[in-house]
Amino acid sequence: MNQMADIQALERKNAELKKEASKYQSALGNAIDLQLSDDNENNSVNLKKDILSLQDSLEDYVTNCKGDIELDIPKIQALLKKYGSQTVVTKDQKPLIKAVLQRYVIEQILDYANSFIGNPGIHEEMLYGIETTLLFSTEQLLEVMTDLADRRVGDDDTIKLLNIKLRQQIFGALGNRGFNDMINVDKKIQRHEFITYFKDVLNNEIGKYRKIIDPFQKKEVEDMAADIIQKLVKLFLFRFQVHEPVANHHWCKYGSQIDDFMDGIWEEDEIDDLIVDVCYFPLIAQGFVNNKSKCQIYTPAKVITKHR
Repeated sequence: MNQMADIQALERKNAELKKEASKYQSALGNAIDLQLSDDNENNSVNLKKDILSLQDSLEDYVTNCKGDIELDIPKIQALLKKYGSQTVVTKDQKPLIKAVLQRYVIEQILDYANSFIGNPGIHEEMLYGIETTLLFSTEQLLEVMTDLADRRVGDDDTIKLLNIKLRQQIFGALGNRGFNDMINVDKKIQRHEFITYFKDVLNNEIGKYRKIIDPFQKKEVEDMAADIIQKLVKLFLFRFQVHEPVANHHWCKYGSQIDDFMDGIWEEDEIDDLIVDVCYFPLIAQGFVNNKSKCQIYTPAKVITKHR
């Protein structure tokens, strides 16, 4: 009887151990699962939706460049030249003018963000410096994790996947909360310093190219800047990093042949005679540089074309 009781006790213990092992295996599986769930805001469907929303916001911010709006054509011409276009622009070429201004807005915002984030030592002790500090710390952590995987003997694959999972989790958090309104020491909510400062910088910069005369319209348009800056920075600097492989943006160069990675206005029978004049929103894709035929496209590049 004692022997039978011992066997039953061992069986119960074995069942408990299996259950415990299953729990840990499940947790491990979740830890290294690189796929984004259907309810994740960064999955491909939600990401595409938010990219398209940003495109609409940029178009509204630039305006239709008609009516009570003054255009500085020489400065707009200089912008076109900066992006390689050889087209001589006139005030009647509204689609081209809007396109080059949208391109400029995107590049200006990315410059603002990179200059801000690239100086963590300046901001790390400030309330508005959490993002820069976290990005700097994450970069260091990922480098050390890579060294651990490459320079220490072991046959577990988990550590290699963990590096990716860390990136996904941290950049997912930044994509959710990065540059959101801040809670100050008095527990009051205020707009993030980065957004507040560069909202005015962007409005002043774009105002050099298209001046809105009507004060009501001017305020309405310039109030969009804060939301656009936040959306764009979150997408390009944070949320693209959540994907594996990482999603990137790619600008189509002036003179490029029209292809399936582009979106614009043309007839099928004239594609062979068209080239890119200005790319005003970049291609967003995974693996585009390494293998174009197998890359995953989130949104195609938006381009204005011209005949050869």
